Amino acid sequence: MKKVMYLEFERCIGCRSCQAACRECGGHDAKERNYVEYVDFMESRHTFPMLCMQCKDPACARVCPANAIQITEEGVVLSAMEEKCIGCRNCTFGCPFGIPKFDFEENKMYKCDMCYDRTQYGISPMCASVCPSDAIRFIDFDEMQALRRRRTQMNLIEGKKPTEQDKWQYVPEFFGVYSD
Repeated sequence: MKKVMYLEFERCIGCRSCQAACRECGGHDAKERNYVEYVDFMESRHTFPMLCMQCKDPACARVCPANAIQITEEGVVLSAMEEKCIGCRNCTFGCPFGIPKFDFEENKMYKCDMCYDRTQYGISPMCASVCPSDAIRFIDFDEMQALRRRRTQMNLIEGKKPTEQDKWQYVPEFFGVYSD
């Protein structure tokens, strides 16, 4: 059964345990590859997790002149391959979500790769395994579809309208983002 990442931004409590878990993951060199952002720091303390959306047609890979960003058969967009990355930083400018970061000391790009070493075997990514509020979940595709349907029904009841032509259209269905 296929597993997907599912985010519910309104559940985020800003504890940053996802970032701490990411730093502890093997191969991350004590650097987090996900972030916790404020919706509007001047207005509220509400936060949301920012992970790589693993785009179907990732802009970071499209703008890479060295072809250093690889996409797995499952659709996971990996960090730039160290031996190919030329340090041009096109990927950091090309991503509409601002996910890839550039390490000036190492002269390479790094980003969330959805803990591919774990998720390829159906094991939850580090961030999802420690999230105490279930803002980040690694769930079955069918469960995600049911949650999305229920959310849509709640939005209709509460009077919210889905937005069109926004950046979330780049996100594939296997990454079950709930943005509002």
